[in-house]
Amino acid sequence: MDIFDEVSRFAEDNHYVDVEDKIPVFLCSIGTHIFNGINKCGLCPFIPSDEDEGEFSIPECILRHNNYPIYTPMSHVADTRLHILMRGAKGSGKSILLQMFLAQSTGLLYHANAADLGLGFRTDIGPNSITEAGMFGSVNDEGEIMGRPLAREMCGGFLGFEEMSSLMDASKKDHSVDMKNQLLTSTDNGRVKKAMRAGWVEYLTRYTIWGGTQPGRMDLESGLDRRFFIIDIEMSPEKEQAYKEAQNKQASVTMEHRVDMAERIQDMQAWFVKRACEAIADPPTGIIFSDSVNEWLMRDEVRGHEADLFRRLCIGYAMMRPKWEGGKEIVVELDDRLRNLLEMCLKMRRNVMDSDVNLIKTAFWNSELSRSALLDKVATMITNRDYQAAKRWVEDNLLGKPWYSEYKAESKGRGRRGIKVYIGYRTNAKTVEWGKANE
Repeated sequence: MDIFDEVSRFAEDNHYVDVEDKIPVFLCSIGTHIFNGINKCGLCPFIPSDEDEGEFSIPECILRHNNYPIYTPMSHVADTRLHILMRGAKGSGKSILLQMFLAQSTGLLYHANAADLGLGFRTDIGPNSITEAGMFGSVNDEGEIMGRPLAREMCGGFLGFEEMSSLMDASKKDHSVDMKNQLLTSTDNGRVKKAMRAGWVEYLTRYTIWGGTQPGRMDLESGLDRRFFIIDIEMSPEKEQAYKEAQNKQASVTMEHRVDMAERIQDMQAWFVKRACEAIADPPTGIIFSDSVNEWLMRDEVRGHEADLFRRLCIGYAMMRPKWEGGKEIVVELDDRLRNLLEMCLKMRRNVMDSDVNLIKTAFWNSELSRSALLDKVATMITNRDYQAAKRWVEDNLLGKPWYSEYKAESKGRGRRGIKVYIGYRTNAKTVEWGKANE
């Protein structure tokens, strides 16, 4: 089975709208999740033990094994999970993709015995409102982790949020001030660690998170842009009409069609379980990226912190190939489908990330202002008043642009000369390297 073709045909036959180009990203994310299990789950923190009676454990997990890591760039065990953030207006179809893969019973990744028998992945769509303690845990007076924090419960599984801003909104509450930091570290390297009055909350989790958000409701400059693969979902009057036409078709399908769809769902559910099992039982010995892949990653349009995200996409693509061949190195080749996928994903990411660039460019075109004033404007308009995030945003998005320059201001007095920026094209300014103006 070519899972890319099969899921695409399934979506088309179900009259789904505007999902064909997004489905491959989710399939690659599943592939990276399995590969991450191969690479990191040889040291499972939640193995049941008679000696640890009462301690949290996961009795069965499809990713559990006893093998050594195989992917260690820069001499550390890499985390290859590809978390997804869909950004689109209300009603643009973000929930459709989550439901397609994670819905109870009908989700392509759903398995009724995943938790009890380890025959599939744990899947869940999270609540619309959650506290930091509910997501990552707290401790009682004896220093023991209370309840079943969602991040720990979903280790090795897939967790969806129809509105990711609910997690960030929790950070604004006094009792959930650590939500953002825990989300960033747990999605980056799986570590959850925080000190509390009565003890420590500390564990590793290897869940993959998929979420949606509306434009303006999610602070991408908080660090999520470096950890999440961004999908841009556009809305238009034409798409709205297509939705209505699709709903008419979906409401009128025959019983034969419903039975056929149910059988195909079961086949695809079985395929994902089979792929995870055969990859764990007969793992690859490493992974090699072809010269063509490396050349694509070296393009100027791909920013330094984005290259690893696209590299993970390539890993996931290779893991989802029709026939599994374990026991040897995986060679990632840049075929036409992967090339088109990379190009499409890069375009979507630029649409999302560069919308803020265009906002600053338009607001201050042909304007001169102090660097501190620019950072203040960026913090107010883009990074939710986070000054440090504003500095990172300027470094990532403005430096190097031909229409952006920094230079030392002219000063006739004895005071310290500040740094000026000019947004627009000019040739008579002495530029300086970011952070070097005071030397």
